[in-house]
Amino acid sequence: MDNNRLAMVIAVIGSIAILITGFLLFNQIHKNHKANELIIEKCFDNFDEKGQVVIKKDGFWSPVTCEKN
Repeated sequence: MDNNRLAMVIAVIGSIAILITGFLLFNQIHKNHKANELIIEKCFDNFDEKGQVVIKKDGFWSPVTCEKN
């Protein structure tokens, strides 16, 4: 009986840890997405319509950068 209870406790704790990790990752992705949206919006607002604007992103967690060509 103790082995089943121990396995159940480990499974519950592991499941909670996975859910918390997933929530934290989702929250960080959401924050990065909102920040990138603001950067892109400011980029298009600050540059005139005649030039070209290049938006780059180096990696998954990195913010976008805005360059005028």
